[in-house]
Amino acid sequence: MELPIYKLIINPEDETGVEFVSLVTKPAIERDFQYFNDQFVDPRPGESKDEFITRCIEYVVKEGKDQEQAAAICYSMWKQNFAKVSFDWDGVGSTADGKKLIEEAIANGDEVYIISARDSKENINIDIPADHIFAVGSNKAKVEKVKELGISKHFDNNPDVVRELGRIGEKFMFESYNDYPKAAGQNAARGMKLNEAVGNQCATLVGKNRANQLANQEPLSMETIKRTYSFLSRAKTYYDKNDKESCGTISYLLWGGDEMLSWTERKLEQLQLRKARRGFAVQDEEKRIISGAAMIADLPIYRYDDMRGEYYVVFDKETIFEIAKKWAKQDRYDSVNIHHDLPSAGLSLFESYIIDRERGIMPPKGYEEVADGSWFVSYLVNDDNIWERVKSGEFRGFSVEGLFDFEMTQEQKVSDALFARIKEIAAKWDGKN
Repeated sequence: MELPIYKLIINPEDETGVEFVSLVTKPAIERDFQYFNDQFVDPRPGESKDEFITRCIEYVVKEGKDQEQAAAICYSMWKQNFAKVSFDWDGVGSTADGKKLIEEAIANGDEVYIISARDSKENINIDIPADHIFAVGSNKAKVEKVKELGISKHFDNNPDVVRELGRIGEKFMFESYNDYPKAAGQNAARGMKLNEAVGNQCATLVGKNRANQLANQEPLSMETIKRTYSFLSRAKTYYDKNDKESCGTISYLLWGGDEMLSWTERKLEQLQLRKARRGFAVQDEEKRIISGAAMIADLPIYRYDDMRGEYYVVFDKETIFEIAKKWAKQDRYDSVNIHHDLPSAGLSLFESYIIDRERGIMPPKGYEEVADGSWFVSYLVNDDNIWERVKSGEFRGFSVEGLFDFEMTQEQKVSDALFARIKEIAAKWDGKN
């Protein structure tokens, strides 16, 4: 089901707050995929949301799930397969690369919108429904329209718009890759032949489009790589190399199979490290200074525990300010440990600051898109052994450690209300209509 999002908060009067800044190999990063391992059922081309939810619930209930579980699984599967994606026009949709990204979104089965700060729709020429094109007159109105339409991802070349939209916003930088293994394309071609043998009854139009892309070794955007990894991660459990008629096997092959899963995993990790969005950088090798983000405002971070299962946590700018203030008052400047375990006296705080563009406190190079309220730190590395481990790449980022309280976000409250409505609909379903 769709993963819940909790806001982490502290109380200035109790023991909550950051206790240590830890040097780690893998700092907490955003997970762009969700796992739905229980059932393999996808929307059909042209099928409405209500039609799919009804069909899906019937299928999942027959497989042994109760109505509540079935509703959660089916709603999440619909959202996973068909997203609302929007694009700015000038400098995005109007460019050759932007048009490629839009075409790819349409091929993915997404509902595509153009939302521009222009005053008029004139000369916005694109083959999507006219009621999916908006000229709203300002960037402020653009942000409001994106939220009003329930867009899941908006591509823009204006960093202020991207920042205002938080995790919905995506800076437009079209990059594509076709260095995936030939075996992935061969798997896709084999999947197409197996599907033909069973009357093309397996996979959605999106899966069939993906197979054609891979078989032709076409370049894939970052968004498509993320989607492919997400799909293959959850679909692998249904793959049986000895069953040539199973839709689970055929669909897995259409998306490139094991070779594509391995490649997407490596590629995403490689690109994440290259961006170094949440790691630290060696600012001055002679002076042995490392700098980076301790906390990024409004960034969903994947977590799992036995009580809540899978979920995301976020820190907003107000909470980060309180955390940093309490951390300073408690004189925790040099409270550093290694991999959330061994305390170290080998580092000294060099600087600490919170991004606030109105006050002129700007993000460092490489972090231009982070939200106001993000917290950055720099440390002097005094210990020779730790410095060698930094240079070797063992330590790549900071991770804060402490005690925090959980609070449900407003977004999650709205999502839960919608889920309650779906459960209500499912409860009324009589299994016939």
